[in-house]
Amino acid sequence: MLRDNAARKAGRDELARAHADFQQVSPQAGELDEQAMADLAARDPDAAARLLAALGRAFDPRLRAAARRLATRLPVATPRAGVPDRPGTRRVVTRRDDTGSDVDLDATLAARGAEPHWRAEHLHTRGWRSTGRACVLLVDASGSVAGDELAVAVLTASALAQRMRPEDELAVVAFWSQAVVLRPLSSDPRVDVVVDRLFDLGGGGTTDLDLALRTAATQLGRSRAAARDVLLLSDGVPTDSPDPLPAAAALARVGAHLHVLSLSEEAASVAACAALAAAGDGRVAPLRSPAGAPAAVRSLLG
Repeated sequence: MLRDNAARKAGRDELARAHADFQQVSPQAGELDEQAMADLAARDPDAAARLLAALGRAFDPRLRAAARRLATRLPVATPRAGVPDRPGTRRVVTRRDDTGSDVDLDATLAARGAEPHWRAEHLHTRGWRSTGRACVLLVDASGSVAGDELAVAVLTASALAQRMRPEDELAVVAFWSQAVVLRPLSSDPRVDVVVDRLFDLGGGGTTDLDLALRTAATQLGRSRAAARDVLLLSDGVPTDSPDPLPAAAALARVGAHLHVLSLSEEAASVAACAALAAAGDGRVAPLRSPAGAPAAVRSLLG
């Protein structure tokens, strides 16, 4: 799908018809006036985000490349507060999962309490963990990923990348009836490759939320971070999927938090997003316009 959609580009005439500010931002072929884009962002941030998303799919290769470079360094987020941890810092922690090196007997017995039979969730282990945060961004590409949806995805990825500290890790997964890892979990601060791949998303097909959440769990399974989050960018409604709530609950059982950026105001969607966040021990925030993406990320991740 990424290869097919990479070939779908918009010419200057089409861009001019769709965006009133196109000529000011790109007065000549191959040219992107960053000051004009900044002025537009100050005046109408949503229009600027939509136009930048459209320029990232321009037929003109120089204009397309310039827009994608700009998207990787948008001033979209306030850096995380505090002093970054030293690279390589680790600490021993107790977790409710089987990934540690030693069983924490006290915590395991406390979790069992007076129950007569052992269950898997009683097991607590101790092991070395990074003091950073691992985050997996799940981008719903099942609908028409264009316009607002594409701009939201790009801005959310940029906001997450700009929040990263030396010990943090980020993965980005696009999903529909399939799930594609656009960026495997990594502490690499660069975001240019994943932005390129987000711009090439075209959308379509059904929505398999269960597959998306299980793919996120696989990515988090590679991490030694003490804090682990999944950020789901979706309307929350599965159209061809097993019930996703057990997969959301499974994330919570291994100490991760599933947060949902809700893209729809429809009652069924709002309820579905709230249920997913509750099952995944996370929170939900509405996201109704591209310019709201950085603030929504901050509201969920702090």
